[in-house]
Amino acid sequence: MKVISGKFFYKNEIKELDVRIEDGKIKEIKKHIISDERLEFSEGLIIPSMLDIHVHFREPGYTWKEDFETGSLSALHGGVTFYMDMPNTNPPTNSFENFRYKYFLAKSKSYVDFGIAYLLDKKVDKETENYVTAFKIYMSETTNVKPINPLLIPEIVKDINKHITVHAEWQECLKKGEEKNLIEHDRNRPETCEVKAVRYLINNVNRSVHIAHVSSPDSVDISIAKKFTKEVTPHHIILNRNSPINSFGKVNPPLRSEHVSKVLFKYLSNGLIDIVASDHSPHTLEEKENFNDAPSGLPNVETSLPLLLMEFKRGNIKLDRLINAVSEKPGELLKINKGKIDVGYDADFVIFRLSSERRIRSKDLHYKCGWTPYENMDAIFPDYVFIRGEMALKNGEELINPGFGIYYPEVKI
Repeated sequence: MKVISGKFFYKNEIKELDVRIEDGKIKEIKKHIISDERLEFSEGLIIPSMLDIHVHFREPGYTWKEDFETGSLSALHGGVTFYMDMPNTNPPTNSFENFRYKYFLAKSKSYVDFGIAYLLDKKVDKETENYVTAFKIYMSETTNVKPINPLLIPEIVKDINKHITVHAEWQECLKKGEEKNLIEHDRNRPETCEVKAVRYLINNVNRSVHIAHVSSPDSVDISIAKKFTKEVTPHHIILNRNSPINSFGKVNPPLRSEHVSKVLFKYLSNGLIDIVASDHSPHTLEEKENFNDAPSGLPNVETSLPLLLMEFKRGNIKLDRLINAVSEKPGELLKINKGKIDVGYDADFVIFRLSSERRIRSKDLHYKCGWTPYENMDAIFPDYVFIRGEMALKNGEELINPGFGIYYPEVKI
């Protein structure tokens, strides 16, 4: 039996508590619990760790950009103890054989717990559904994936009971042509393309789906009545098309105007946008050199929570809303016992101090790609990270090895 003592965020309040942990789960929460094994934290605030349900760790097929080991190590240092990897790898995760191949790669390499999203481009059998964590639909072309015919979506999704994330950009709306900067990229993939895709889903899908990386306030507004859930990325609320990062900010959907990024942040703060996910999509420095040829995507998993904790310190978002967006709601969406400090949940915590802010430096991060679009921005990184009750990170030092992470849902594969 292990007891962790400190200032916990519990039931929307900060309280001095003892938390008893057995077999990786929270078993008891009280003012004082007697135990021989006790860890006391007199400094810092203990909150649930982040669950990042949208990452591209590039394995298999693109491991010069990232892999499960480097991606999950970056996640650990950023206070992320669970991630869900997207299916547009090579081979894509669109068959049980390909899913199983990716599962064993991640199982052998991942520092933190993980899930795998399955590419939903055709009907799937119930056995496959039982094994995968969730599903992903692409309505526009992306790395190693062709867009789905929208007419197929209503039939494909109707019998699925698990979480479905949709990349909502209307393919025929997107413009092609040479681009020299972020403003031109925004013009070629305007907000209207996202809104058109979301509107199609609203009118044709008779179940809730999850809209990935919303980049238009209109997408949020029109999807509320349908009760679609929505995620926003840190780059769409912290960066904008005028940020001085050129091709390193090229991403799909594009960075929008400063006004739009502020509105999206407001929507997140007041709960109109449900969650934050990183859409961690790294490419190498060489690949990003020339704007027109640069692939879309940027690294994000290690800095997402630290940047948001800095926004909390600045008073731009309340702590309960932040924790709901990065921890509680993602766990609810995937129906896993993570993301909350309560009895029965995995003992996944981060401990941070508001006084420990520091500048983000590429050289200090753990990405294989070697860069960040948030260079020199202030952030608050966790001092300690616990995964299933085990101290996994202590003051920047990893205390676990690759392969420590386990797969959710907990099924035998």
